[in-house]
Amino acid sequence: MSGRTVAGGVRVSVRGSAGSMMTATLVSRALGFVKAIFLVAAIGGTSAGVGGQTFEIANSAPTYLFALIAGGVLGAVLVPQIVRNLNAGSVGQDNTDRLLTIVLVGGAVATVVLTLCAPGIVWLYATTWSPEWRGLATSMAYWCLPQIFFLIAFAVLSQVLNARGVFGAPAWAPAISNLVGIGGILVFLLVLPSGLGDVGTWSPSMIAVLSGSATLAIAVQSLLLAVPLRAMGFRLRLRWGVSGLGQMSAVAGWTLLGVVAGQVTYLVTANVANNAGETLHRLGIDGPSLNSLSLAYLLMLLPHGIVTVSLTTALYTRMSGYAARQDFTATESLSTLATKPVAYVSIAASAVFAALGPLITTVLFGNPGIGQVLQILSIGLVGFSQAYVINRTFFALQDARGPFLTQLVIAVLSAAGAAASALMLPPTLTVIGIAAGVTLANFAGWFTAYRALQRTFRRLGHEPVRGHRASLGYVRLLGAGLASFTVGWMAVVFIGTPPDFGGKALLLGAAGAASLGVFIVVSHVLGDRTVSELRRPTGRMGR
Repeated sequence: MSGRTVAGGVRVSVRGSAGSMMTATLVSRALGFVKAIFLVAAIGGTSAGVGGQTFEIANSAPTYLFALIAGGVLGAVLVPQIVRNLNAGSVGQDNTDRLLTIVLVGGAVATVVLTLCAPGIVWLYATTWSPEWRGLATSMAYWCLPQIFFLIAFAVLSQVLNARGVFGAPAWAPAISNLVGIGGILVFLLVLPSGLGDVGTWSPSMIAVLSGSATLAIAVQSLLLAVPLRAMGFRLRLRWGVSGLGQMSAVAGWTLLGVVAGQVTYLVTANVANNAGETLHRLGIDGPSLNSLSLAYLLMLLPHGIVTVSLTTALYTRMSGYAARQDFTATESLSTLATKPVAYVSIAASAVFAALGPLITTVLFGNPGIGQVLQILSIGLVGFSQAYVINRTFFALQDARGPFLTQLVIAVLSAAGAAASALMLPPTLTVIGIAAGVTLANFAGWFTAYRALQRTFRRLGHEPVRGHRASLGYVRLLGAGLASFTVGWMAVVFIGTPPDFGGKALLLGAAGAASLGVFIVVSHVLGDRTVSELRRPTGRMGR
């Protein structure tokens, strides 16, 4: 089967699956932004707010610990293994039950242990904080760390659904979760005292409502998946043992090493950013802190989540199936199918974020400093998204060495950037320096992943398609991105930022529309046909 035939044959089904997920993701991300806006209003988004900085540690720790103990391994292992098990009859079902038993029971035990270790976990992420700050963060962490189990459960159940071709429920569940989270923050805003004060103003009820509602939202997200699973007749039977799972050990091991590298980097980054945040707070300066970096990431990853994750998730099961049948031509074709629209969207988004970052965060959060971090982070978005697509191809091939190497390069360079920022930059610029290091690391990771995937295909006996046309396509998109950035930047510089909120929002809408419009027109004039090709039900993807 030729790569071109595969691309044409799966386009309709992929576009349908990806389109449904993109809609769900768009709704979820929109609700996520509403939640972030309310959260900043409740506890702050920069160094000025103690609650915002401590809650960032408490509420992000479950996500990073989940990634450390299970997240990367689940993403690399579950879908390819379940796809293989689906074709193995009762033996495959038994293997699937054993895999899910190990993950869920082990996740429950790990969650209990980690929750009891909350004081040590907070200290790891904020070693320079005062005892008062760490105490508040620890109290919040006791409420937030149970999220780890529900994150594991959601990952497991959503991967089971994805492996069986069901994508809608896992895509829509986070939207419902965000609604629950918004409800909790609104209760905090309307019923409890302000969370913008110092450590001493935080009461146990404030901590319980804010942190408890965050955990409730994650629990609801996982429990919602029980409905479609029951509808398809899925029943989990607890089976103990590792028989039939040995073939996954190498993939899981390499993936775990990559995750560990990423988590070590985050420890460095979190400590550097947290030290800067507390220093700025003590000096009475409102500047970027770790929660500012997280908010900038939230904005930057919007196009990545809507397009890259949705499209790659829709293709991942198919790639895994072709790879299991050793049809590497078809596997490469599906991987390539994703790279062009991902590049188009990520470069367009980077141009808009780089030009309008401070204005965007002024409108959303009332603070342009977060937008300065966004400007730097967004430059590396294309590298981040392309590396994601390539690494998913590795996982479909049951090869985790390439993603490990990619993650290692990104981790080393990001950690080096954070360390250099701590040593060479003042606290007001430390987080911006961290963002610059992450951007450089993402480009290096993309190059590393691309070269490693070519070597993997050759090792498997498949000669990858040469990328001269793809390189020309990136040049076209880069030219359109520069034009788009220039238009957006000039609009803000020459018009000036209005003093009132309505004027700022109007300027943002006009400048954003002009910037995107220029990107679409210039990319088309330069010969890019991504938009036209996405509209066609069949045909060749990319030029």
